[in-house]
Amino acid sequence: MKTRFSRKLHLAFGAMLLVTFALAWYFYDSVNWFEHDVERITIANSILNGHRTLSTRTAQKLNLIEESVSAGIIKDLPLWHDNVKVLRTTIIEIRHLLTEESALRRIEGAMGELDVLNEMEVQLEAIIAAGENIRTALEEQKPEDAIAEAESLQNSGATEIFNELMAETLAARARELQEANSESISLAHYITGVLPLFMLMLAGFTATIAWLFSRSLTRSVNVLHRGAQAFTNDDLNHRIPELNEIEFEELGEAFNAMARQLADQRAAMRDSNIRLEAIVEERTRALKTSNEVLELADENRRKLLADISHEFRTPLTVIRGESEIALRGKVKTRAEYQETLKRIMEQADQTTRLVDDLLFIARADAGEPRLDIRPVSISGLLSSTCTDLGARAEQAEIKIEQNLQDVRAVVMGDAGRLRQVFSILIDNALRYSKRGDTVLVSLGRNDKEIVVSVRDTGIGLTKEESRLAFKRFFRGGKAQGHARGTGLGLPVAKAIVEAHKGRIALEGKPDEGALATVFLPAEEKLQAVA
Repeated sequence: MKTRFSRKLHLAFGAMLLVTFALAWYFYDSVNWFEHDVERITIANSILNGHRTLSTRTAQKLNLIEESVSAGIIKDLPLWHDNVKVLRTTIIEIRHLLTEESALRRIEGAMGELDVLNEMEVQLEAIIAAGENIRTALEEQKPEDAIAEAESLQNSGATEIFNELMAETLAARARELQEANSESISLAHYITGVLPLFMLMLAGFTATIAWLFSRSLTRSVNVLHRGAQAFTNDDLNHRIPELNEIEFEELGEAFNAMARQLADQRAAMRDSNIRLEAIVEERTRALKTSNEVLELADENRRKLLADISHEFRTPLTVIRGESEIALRGKVKTRAEYQETLKRIMEQADQTTRLVDDLLFIARADAGEPRLDIRPVSISGLLSSTCTDLGARAEQAEIKIEQNLQDVRAVVMGDAGRLRQVFSILIDNALRYSKRGDTVLVSLGRNDKEIVVSVRDTGIGLTKEESRLAFKRFFRGGKAQGHARGTGLGLPVAKAIVEAHKGRIALEGKPDEGALATVFLPAEEKLQAVA
């Protein structure tokens, strides 16, 4: 079943994206639970430490009371006052922590502990009040009252009640902290146990996709590479078989079409040679002329094959190299595989465009350009072309001006191919212009010809470069360093213009810009409606 390579790519990366999202969700949920347990343990530990502080300070308070009553004077008065302050502050902190714990766990269990804390606070306040009474009695030198107050405190049972509540609370808190620690450890074991499995699944899934894509891609690229080698070795009967990927199949069909065209040209040349040999004695002069034409055609054919071999080896080698690296290398990230496949698709698209351009040049050289001839309004065609390239000009901060004097000019030609000519000329002007420059597109008439010119003020070119500019794959020295290109734009434009019985010229000076001019036969009986 034939499918588009891009569709396979989208499906594969969509599946990888889902797996990645699942892994991210798993980590997010686990981290949330882990943070919840850590916060719970922190609060529980703080509450436990608060109760321990409360228990220690209460025992210290009772010891101070007992020692002061026995001695008949107050022992360590600053510690006496500081102890009371710490006890009350600790009660407030424990109450606040219990409220936070209740909100965190979303249960009502902490409210019962608040009741116990309130009861403990009541007993503690009774102890503090008794201590204050004893302090006052001792300061007034009434030891009998202090002793009576101490006995009253002991008989009230506040100390025993406080100690019982504290013992129960500390035991419950210790169990709570142990339970929270156990849950946290269990969660950590769960995370560390499932994580390797997730990573192994992701790695296996990624490796499987990479292998499948590399195998499919390598198979198609190898078929195209063998076809290119066969055509380079002058085997024009070789045909590239059907491929599973639509993009590569289209490229293979373009190769086959090119081979058929070249084979037809060769057959035509052989037939011409046979006919010329039959009448060699009668038409020596004609044979000489025909031989010259045939030699030129053969030279063009060899040059075309050499150009094809040269230009196609690079993208196909890049495609093969990228696929082999993706296949043999270590497991890569999704972004690296995506970048590799993107480069492969760019090389395939570039090769397809190159094949189309070379096919047109070959057909034009053979006198079969295959044009869709009909009346064409040149002014409308120029305006739409300038509009199409306007966004690129704005991005490069270059202005395109139009001077369309003869807006009714009409030629008989192929609108699409003529648009291609004007696009090539304006595109070249934009490529080799600097920011802030202006490209002037003009339309006029010269006798019976329509004259279209594109002028720029960019890097310009020498006379030698002007002479060689229309040769295939030629690019000037300054042009190579200024912008990328294949060197086929102007040769294609020249082939299209000459197929329309016109002519094209290019002139300029270094650093003073260039002027490209197209001359097309005007259709006198037709005029475009303004």
